[in-house]
Amino acid sequence: MKKFKEFDCVKMKWDIQRQIDNEFADISDEEANRIQKKRIAQNPILSTFLKKVSLSKRIVLNE
Repeated sequence: MKKFKEFDCVKMKWDIQRQIDNEFADISDEEANRIQKKRIAQNPILSTFLKKVSLSKRIVLNE
């Protein structure tokens, strides 16, 4: 018999994805991407990651 889980990460993922889909349902993909990039850039954790990834891509592309 399976034990009841208090936290279901798969359900959480689907719930978040549904919220995102609903939020951006009436706008173009380009506008949705612009909004998401702006939010990432304003996030103290994700912006650091974005900067590292961007720098890494520039280094690889310039070689």
